[in-house]
Amino acid sequence: MKCPAVLFATGIAMAFAPSLSFADEASTKGGLKIESADGNYSASLGGRIHFDLYLFDEDLEDPVSSTDFRRARVTVKGNVYDWRYILEQDYAGGDTLSGFRDVYVARKFLNGEVRIGQFKPFRSMAEMTSSNEITMMERPFSSSTGLYDGHQFQQGIGWTGVENCYTLGFMAFNLRDAGTRRNEGVGASGRLSWAPINDDLSTLYFGTSISFENANQNTPDLIAEADYAGRRGPSQLMALTPGDLGGDMSTFSLEFAGSFGPVYFQSEYAIGDFDGDYYLTEEEFFDEFGAPPPFYCPTEDDCYIGDQTVHTWYIQGSWMLTGEHKTYNSKRGAFNSAKPSGSGLWGGTWELTARYDTMENRDIRGLEASSAILGLNYYANNNVRFMLNLVFGDDDFTGDGTNQLAIRTQMRW
Repeated sequence: MKCPAVLFATGIAMAFAPSLSFADEASTKGGLKIESADGNYSASLGGRIHFDLYLFDEDLEDPVSSTDFRRARVTVKGNVYDWRYILEQDYAGGDTLSGFRDVYVARKFLNGEVRIGQFKPFRSMAEMTSSNEITMMERPFSSSTGLYDGHQFQQGIGWTGVENCYTLGFMAFNLRDAGTRRNEGVGASGRLSWAPINDDLSTLYFGTSISFENANQNTPDLIAEADYAGRRGPSQLMALTPGDLGGDMSTFSLEFAGSFGPVYFQSEYAIGDFDGDYYLTEEEFFDEFGAPPPFYCPTEDDCYIGDQTVHTWYIQGSWMLTGEHKTYNSKRGAFNSAKPSGSGLWGGTWELTARYDTMENRDIRGLEASSAILGLNYYANNNVRFMLNLVFGDDDFTGDGTNQLAIRTQMRW
């Protein structure tokens, strides 16, 4: 029996078989690309491998130190006449549907493009930054690793475009991705980016986004969760709106970033409002939040959870020790990683990184978690990067202080 990767590649080849007999030779400049002689059909093959090692300094929790394929993706994208498509499968994500990432068709419209299918809603600068370009091994709490936990990719329709120094995107979506059950939840998001300064050596950036999600029949719970000790470590539930209650979640965020020569900084402040109005037993509260309720419950079955407001912010920065510069990607409204100059030790590029990240539920006393990260990135070339992160986690609610040493080997093509 053929493995999934072989079947995937075979299917792509068969799909383009009618065109290949009349096609030009495949191009290998900067990647593998096939295009029909008339230019109406094209397909390019890409992918990424992110292989991680996690070592924990345990405290109250008992995480398992191990290795992990964080991402193992194959990406096919191209054009069919005037329509663009992308089909991305992450084999580290589980079965076929759970592994779907960007899967959509798109067409140019009003100085931008319309997308139909599954992709990321336009919200949070950290979300719009590719996993190949992120400064740390994991995104901050204002992204799908926290405020939008479990809601990174959604199915729907959206538009994004660039006008002068502005980038705008909005999306209407269903509260599911390909790997989750069908439900009647709906949502919408929008994001505006502005780079008033953007030249070869300097970029100053501001942005804002809003998002709204309405749970309905069969919708999974809407939650915010902080992985304060890094990937595969302990996490703290920060807010909960049960999906079967039909509640709402809304967010608002502000973004600020800049890249000046070899120095880069980025920060976001986000507020999330989660509907409540439900009861938990003391045991259920402990199971969900990891500690006893910090408020009086009149009876054993009477821990009332009202509406919850979550605040999260981070600040991060980096210094390219070999002098390279992070450029701005106006299509995404986010920054690229630096291109190695080959002037560093071993012919690559070195980058020092740091971040402080925190999240707090303002309506449940003491429910707060934070992390401080120190990192070092080595770019062997444009396609291969090694990352090291020291994560110092702090969960104020449970008192846990688990730390982590994480190392990533990354290749993209």
